[in-house]
Amino acid sequence: MNKIRNAGLIINPAAGQGFAANAELARRSLSALHIHRVHTGQDQLGATALKDLACELSVYPVQPEASRLQTLDLARQLAAQALDAVLVVGGDGTLADVAVVFSGIRNAPPLLGIGAGSTNAGALITCPGSQVDRLDPDHLEVVPMNGLLASMDGESIGVGFNDCVLGFSVVATINGRLRDADVAEKLFQRNVPGKPRPIGLPSTQVKKIRPGGMEQIATGESVGTVIIGLAERAFIAKAITGGVCLASFAGLLAGCLVADQPLVRVELSASQTLALPPIHSSYASLSEDEQVQVSGVREGTAVCIDGNPLRLLTSHDVVSFQVRQGIIRAFKSS
Repeated sequence: MNKIRNAGLIINPAAGQGFAANAELARRSLSALHIHRVHTGQDQLGATALKDLACELSVYPVQPEASRLQTLDLARQLAAQALDAVLVVGGDGTLADVAVVFSGIRNAPPLLGIGAGSTNAGALITCPGSQVDRLDPDHLEVVPMNGLLASMDGESIGVGFNDCVLGFSVVATINGRLRDADVAEKLFQRNVPGKPRPIGLPSTQVKKIRPGGMEQIATGESVGTVIIGLAERAFIAKAITGGVCLASFAGLLAGCLVADQPLVRVELSASQTLALPPIHSSYASLSEDEQVQVSGVREGTAVCIDGNPLRLLTSHDVVSFQVRQGIIRAFKSS
């Protein structure tokens, strides 16, 4: 049984259906888990949501500009506290932001992710928002989580717990429905419709670098998108998933998929999808001592980690991805 007496709380007020819905998820989660001592941020990061709730509250100031920098600021402050858990109400990108901070801090609290985002596909989601009333501390356990490390031109830029994608669009909620959103606008927390398009140029190269050698995964304009993702047991016995099925059987941690068309898109109808030409792809499995290196992509291609665009690339930039075991701890249903 996991007694969560002293917890942190971070709300992304812009995720999913907005602050009012996410504030309600936070209150219901705290009630279901019987948490009465809460550490959180000012205003819509947490304090406003709990102002009428009967709990002992500690409120931390954050930098004033409303952006993901507020989430990172609060995450750093909460990671330094002796907490039993940190509840994060948001989407995969919000959870990944908090996890990046926690991954660099020894003995950081475990995360408890309440899914309030568009798709909530990430491994850090403990419970989708629709099921928070079923949260039971007697059926939660803390487990180590594997992660994907991303770096650009030798500088670390983020950690992912679902996938890292190179592309021009991400999935976001716009006016209450899922849309393909422009990555450049999303960098500034603006959800604006965008058009998925290929990232490849004649100069584009995707390589796997391993001790003592290198192999080409894909090159040129055949590179429509690049996805580096964690392998999971769910892929076992689903041979249509291709190489990732083999990776899962072998106990490997991750893989890289290169397809000749953008794959992260939600605005195609069934008839449009059926009319697409055959999708050609290449796949390579990854171990901890290997990395994927991508260079020469189209200007404006974004490095997206768990649905969050983090950097826009030029054709001169080089990005690398590696997999690591046990980067952080998170609550999962037992």
